Amino acid sequence: MTTPTASAPPSLAARIASLQGREWTKREAEWLALVCLHSGVFTRSQYQACYGLHHPAGVRFVRALMDANLARETPFPDRRGYRPTGVCHVHGRSLYRALGIEHSRHRKRATPEITMRRLLSLDYVLEHQDLGWLPTEPEKLAYFQGLGIPVAVLPRRVYHGPCPARTTRRYFALKLPLAGSGTDTTFVFADTGSRNPGQRTRILPWAATHVALWDALREHGHAVHVAAVTRTGADAAANAEILESWRGEPAPAVALTAADEQLLDAVELAKATGDLAPLAQYGGAVQAANAALALHERLRAARARRKYIDAYSTHVAERLAPDLLSL
Repeated sequence: MTTPTASAPPSLAARIASLQGREWTKREAEWLALVCLHSGVFTRSQYQACYGLHHPAGVRFVRALMDANLARETPFPDRRGYRPTGVCHVHGRSLYRALGIEHSRHRKRATPEITMRRLLSLDYVLEHQDLGWLPTEPEKLAYFQGLGIPVAVLPRRVYHGPCPARTTRRYFALKLPLAGSGTDTTFVFADTGSRNPGQRTRILPWAATHVALWDALREHGHAVHVAAVTRTGADAAANAEILESWRGEPAPAVALTAADEQLLDAVELAKATGDLAPLAQYGGAVQAANAALALHERLRAARARRKYIDAYSTHVAERLAPDLLSL
């Protein structure tokens, strides 16, 4: 079972330096570090746009990676059969080892849905390189531990191996981008736009796994920002409508008095045992049940007014539009 670690991973600059000079220029080393850390995949158009290069430069760079047996390029399904878009998957162990992430899951082949999610993640990072990105699980854990956030509220998945006693706990299993400055934290959601309901990772279930963490951050005085990355303006607008309903000041907590707690406990005990005598002090079973119902409705109303985030934004990855790369 994996456990949180507080060890400090190398900085991005140190990681870039670890690649520079290994037959890669500073620009190429920077790009490879960004790709390996945040996605493992990229398109030539992303590389060219990031550095203002022309098409031949992208072709040469991808060819160099393939000749060194560090990457593979495969056509991605699209709506232009005459000109498929290639997605370059960087898998070379030596690159990831030099960056200190030798066993990153980015090295493995992925489904088209996961590949698109990773491409969207990279696109947002490239447009916001000034943020304090936390690309690996240990970095995310160390960041929240440093803020005093309990590990119990972090999104996680538990994987069971062949032996029931052996489990692996993964925090932030989707590996979506996350950036933190200490005063505010940015959570990135990548909406692939897949029209298959069984495949699409929608924003609502993703958010449900983060609500406890967002609440803990806001209780500690830290702002929460959610960025939704999409492939179309329509998807961006749909996500913005949801995010707007979550934005606002935290709703004040509804405090129950000791008498309220005793009433609720008494009603629950009466339901479990069938003994209604303890409810006499509340005017009988009917009045006690009505009072308990009123308390529950008050709590539900308070939860309905909850606001989870302080700010949100949307980003449309135009280079990954559906007419170029379809799912």
